[in-house]
Amino acid sequence: MHQRRSGYTLVEMLIVVVVLGGLALFSLPKFNGLVERNNITAARQEIAAAVATARAAAIQKGSTATVSLNGGLLTVTVVNAGGGGSTTLVGPKPLNTTYGVTITTNAAADTAMTFDLRGFARLGSTGIVRIAGTSRRDSLCLTTAGQIMPRGCSL
Repeated sequence: MHQRRSGYTLVEMLIVVVVLGGLALFSLPKFNGLVERNNITAARQEIAAAVATARAAAIQKGSTATVSLNGGLLTVTVVNAGGGGSTTLVGPKPLNTTYGVTITTNAAADTAMTFDLRGFARLGSTGIVRIAGTSRRDSLCLTTAGQIMPRGCSL
């Protein structure tokens, strides 16, 4: 008479491990794409928040405010009233190393976006900030009215 043993055999356990390994192998590239998309979105949101902060500070203080994106380093400064220097409101934040993205603008002159005391951007044209990862990219478009376009750079 045989005794019944409860539990799983070695073959059954190996089959489960192989199936789980196959599922992990197929889901890993999708997970990496998700992480990159989230990093690009987070960098875009940080730049948009910095632009909104600079614009609001320019209007509130009645002075000029600048968003600077030199080499992926995000900084927002506002000129103090009476010409007494400037105050840093945001940053410097290294977006390129924090999120693993590359940030470029449509022209070298647009690495610094300046807002006047009415909240208008001094760009001469629409300011375009491009955010790129290894396989994905996004952009942020700023009008001379100081507003961020929701999608695309055309009205």
